[in-house]
Amino acid sequence: MSILTLQIKKEFLDKILSGEKVEEYREIRPKNSTKYIEYFTTKDGEEDVKPRPYKTIQFFNGYKGHRPEVIVKIKAAEIEYIIDENENFIEYEENGEIFLTAQMVYTLGKVISKKNI
Repeated sequence: MSILTLQIKKEFLDKILSGEKVEEYREIRPKNSTKYIEYFTTKDGEEDVKPRPYKTIQFFNGYKGHRPEVIVKIKAAEIEYIIDENENFIEYEENGEIFLTAQMVYTLGKVISKKNI
């Protein structure tokens, strides 16, 4: 089973456990893009991206050994491109390259396991 591992603040971890938080958002940047997306070539020979096929997210709160940890099933994952009021993609520059502003949206399912809660 492929697991995405993420840090999360305690307040948001508690909201996931209570069922109040049902989506997790993560900004896609050049430094972290391979964690969230895969590149592929379409039938037309164009390069495109799709979400990495994770089945679960393992959320950690903190960095010490005895930290709260929750594993949650992923119902759906999609790449959401950020657009302006005229429905144009919002771009940004990093290291001389232009990128589209985007985020991952994970729809969370049931909690599979909890530790140190």
